[in-house]
Amino acid sequence: MLAPLAAFAQEAVLSGTVTDATGGVLPGVTVTATHVATGNTFVAVTDERGGYRMPVRVGVHKITVELSGFATVTRDVDLLVNQTAVINLQMAPSTVQESVTVTGEAPLIDTSQSSLGANIDPNQMSELPVNGRNFMDLTLLAPGSRQMRSPRRRSARAASTSPFS
Repeated sequence: MLAPLAAFAQEAVLSGTVTDATGGVLPGVTVTATHVATGNTFVAVTDERGGYRMPVRVGVHKITVELSGFATVTRDVDLLVNQTAVINLQMAPSTVQESVTVTGEAPLIDTSQSSLGANIDPNQMSELPVNGRNFMDLTLLAPGSRQMRSPRRRSARAASTSPFS
């Protein structure tokens, strides 16, 4: 039962819309995400509204969009665990074979869901002082997290005067 959950936890989602220079949507565009570390490729084709959505592995990806009559557009993006990155791309018409490379980062605000969460990258972990080397202290860095306190113990007197004793 834990294996499928662990496999799902290593995924991210790429989605977005592909448009032309005038802002019109482009259906039928081939969107390819290549995982830089492994070479695995994930392919999607935009729908009638120019949108695409594909699950991918976490890590750095090279996204390439191609459509006949348009210049190929390439963009690099680094995806974290359970991240949904919206990557909107714009293609320019081209009669000559040319390639455009755009390098950028995914936005820090996730507008596709309202959950609280955070990713702590290895650099943050190595630079943060952890009291007592307890890795669970790192969970307090996530937005909305708090430490649970144990309930107070009842005094011996309160326990002896209980009507249920």
